[in-house]
Amino acid sequence: MKKNLLLFGTFVILLVAVYFLQEKRGESQMAAQEVEGKVFLKPLSQLKFSDMDAIKNSSGAWYSGDKLLSHNSMAVIERKISQIKKVKDVSGEWKSFFSDPIAFTANDVVYTLGDMNLDKTGFYLGYGNKVMVAYIEGESQLTTESTEIDKIKLDELRSHMSKTLTEMEEKQLFRYYPKLPLERVNIESDGRLGFELDLKNNLTLPPPIKGISVHSKLKEKFISLLTQITIKEAVPYSKDLKINMGRIKFMREKAEVIWELNLKDKKSADAYIVDHQNKKAFLMVGGTLKTFFIQFQDYWDKKNIPPADFKYFTNLPVEFTQGAKSERVMVKNREPLSFTAQKFKIVPGPMDSLFQVLFNLGQFEQAERVSQLTSSEKQMMLNKNLLRINVMDQELYLWRKKEELIVVNLTQGFKAHFTLLDEKFHGQFEDVLK
Repeated sequence: MKKNLLLFGTFVILLVAVYFLQEKRGESQMAAQEVEGKVFLKPLSQLKFSDMDAIKNSSGAWYSGDKLLSHNSMAVIERKISQIKKVKDVSGEWKSFFSDPIAFTANDVVYTLGDMNLDKTGFYLGYGNKVMVAYIEGESQLTTESTEIDKIKLDELRSHMSKTLTEMEEKQLFRYYPKLPLERVNIESDGRLGFELDLKNNLTLPPPIKGISVHSKLKEKFISLLTQITIKEAVPYSKDLKINMGRIKFMREKAEVIWELNLKDKKSADAYIVDHQNKKAFLMVGGTLKTFFIQFQDYWDKKNIPPADFKYFTNLPVEFTQGAKSERVMVKNREPLSFTAQKFKIVPGPMDSLFQVLFNLGQFEQAERVSQLTSSEKQMMLNKNLLRINVMDQELYLWRKKEELIVVNLTQGFKAHFTLLDEKFHGQFEDVLK
């Protein structure tokens, strides 16, 4: 027994020794290879280029003076500079390497971007009064051609570092608020019902009607809208911007930020977002203010069949009934969907279009709006002898109006409204089965 324990202990010691001698050495070698030849080993904190003297603050934002610089553009510049690797030093007349030089200062050292070398595998980079051949590792989003990629990567960097301060100013409003409180958001706009988003708990107030759920990724959806809000320029704060068109209030415990959407006067179409608490004001790009005006239902998952009841299928039986006519249609899950019937002939185009609506596919991924089915509407609907469709344990009815198709989910008790301008489709049995 003691001998076995001794052997086992020796085995464990050998394993540990192998790990540190081989695995750790391998990791160290890989790390060394990764930094080998890199021109910029330290993180960038200062850059001078074009007409900018950019400083990176403790939160990672870049400023030139009091101007916030574009997060996305600076991220590209940082990444490309950090990917520059040295091939070798060269000597010769400075002008022969730099026919169209772009100089920049990084961490207080002056560098110069020069021409491509003769075999187009690198470019000349000046540092101080010396010159090296260097290249930018990584890939380019513009090409995969190996003969062109090195030049294109250099051109991308040159293009970004030739931008002026005006071009480099940050245009995404949320970037000016690195600590925006995003637990709850209250949204009001002129002439519309105000509502609240609970981003922490994925809830809306008012809550969805029965059978409808809140979008499963509410916070991500809201932030995607938030990132679209674009400024033309930051302007001096003023209390004179009083014609209020809407308001977004961001809240977290003991913290709030309020953006007011204001007009300068009744004759002006220029929209401003004003933050009275922090005394900030921004002239806005008008078409980017959707966040202020969309309805609370746009944060709901407006499906005809609740996601919890929609099941994956290979072959799905669907019952069609209207008056004395009835048919069992088998839906095969393929691209596109295929259909077979027993007694009637499938009308392919209209049937496919109908299931695009029923299954919320393509342009019908969401209903335009949903509404509660009242008892009087239910009675009216049943009296109309509408087309009834039983699918996935849901009893659906098609209620065709002039410019919309209403899918009534009788099982859940709601109506889903879709804009439908095809006057040839009446929502009747004979539209899809003959």
